[in-house]
Amino acid sequence: MEIREEVLNEAELIKHEGGEIPEIAFWNSYYWLTDQPPKGMGLKLNEKEMMILKEAVIERYLTIIKRDLTYENFGKPFFRGIERATINLNRLKKYLKKENLKIKYPEIKKQIKEWFDTLLKILKSKNEEFLLSNEQKEKFIKELEGSL
Repeated sequence: MEIREEVLNEAELIKHEGGEIPEIAFWNSYYWLTDQPPKGMGLKLNEKEMMILKEAVIERYLTIIKRDLTYENFGKPFFRGIERATINLNRLKKYLKKENLKIKYPEIKKQIKEWFDTLLKILKSKNEEFLLSNEQKEKFIKELEGSL
């Protein structure tokens, strides 16, 4: 099954412009691709194309979670903080469960844990551990370790 260029373009849009709730971008793309002209392109998406769009949602979530677990982003206008990372992690987990993509979580969890551990190491090395409260850290870890 070949992936059509229109689907790949929409997947890129979801990844890079998907906002804070990438499922909204997914549905916008889905309706644009499948709705009949003139509102849409009138395509019938195959299973592989649907998966490309769903994986774009996952990648977008990972992008925004990483943004908020990256020390260099602290204080920048687009930075939302660990509370937001926790919320987005929760949303990602719900999305994986809803879309029956739970199998992907162990690898995703490993990556997010690496980002979190890196952040903690940097904060410790700079004596800036106070930037994250114990409550914030515990809440994030609880969400990361919790089941889907």
